[in-house]
Amino acid sequence: MNNSAGINHAAWLFFFRVNVAAIALLHFLAIQPDFADLYSYAGYIYPDIMDLSTDQVSLTLVRLQEWLQLQHMGVSYETLVWICRIAYPVSLVCLLLGLLTRVNALIALFLQLLLIKSIHLYEYGVDGYTTFALFYCCIFPVGRAYSLDNRWRRRTATPNATAFLFLLRAHLSIAYFFSGFDKIIGPTWRNGEALWKALHSHNYYSMFNLDFLAGTPFFLVSGWLTVALEMGYIAGMNNPYTRKYWLAGIVALHLFIAMFMGLFFFSALLIVLNLSAYLAPYVRQEKLPAENQPNTFLRNASI
Repeated sequence: MNNSAGINHAAWLFFFRVNVAAIALLHFLAIQPDFADLYSYAGYIYPDIMDLSTDQVSLTLVRLQEWLQLQHMGVSYETLVWICRIAYPVSLVCLLLGLLTRVNALIALFLQLLLIKSIHLYEYGVDGYTTFALFYCCIFPVGRAYSLDNRWRRRTATPNATAFLFLLRAHLSIAYFFSGFDKIIGPTWRNGEALWKALHSHNYYSMFNLDFLAGTPFFLVSGWLTVALEMGYIAGMNNPYTRKYWLAGIVALHLFIAMFMGLFFFSALLIVLNLSAYLAPYVRQEKLPAENQPNTFLRNASI
């Protein structure tokens, strides 16, 4: 492969696209039993009242429906909600398959922002990370590896995406560093109190109770270990000698968050982003089909 530093762009672009789309789709399907309670006028909070507490810039379902009315398009709020409810998962499935990849990535990003800003009081970490992951699907050449677009357009070469990989790594490095920095400037992560509170405020999700560790240094050590993993992320993950150990630590951290805080989709998405940036690019090329290797045409031409 003629890519810099032996990076396998076909592997990480494919891994990134498929897993981001799959997690976003599963997350959306998971809220379906509560969808009406979140979005309809028969739900917990009337949508127009919810709209009053958001910023005046973000587009919401209420504002979109009002704009459509001004354009003399007779679309009711409930009809608009149903259109978005169907279009969003369809766009994610198309993105996963690599069908009109960039178009469907843009549609998915627009609908994800529209839906989440319409219920912003329920928004949490995974929604922000989903937004930027879908945005990267719009600008990264993710449709150039193992996609239906490739089959139909008969493309054989995966582009060099070193700059895009650098952008993803830089984003993660900055996010983890400042997450760790925010923890260390206060006393609660340094004395274990923050971890204790975090576990007990979500204890009803825990796989099992950790109260038996109350008299041990577990929470103190775990707090410092978390800070070290996050603040040392940029050095640990970008050093070829420590990368696999740091990656294992980050994955273990997010598995812990999933098991003991119940943040399953948040943890899954962060694990996927880390694996996309620091594991998938180093998948051995010879294990991949020849049609996704950039030098295939040159090799065939030389025979």
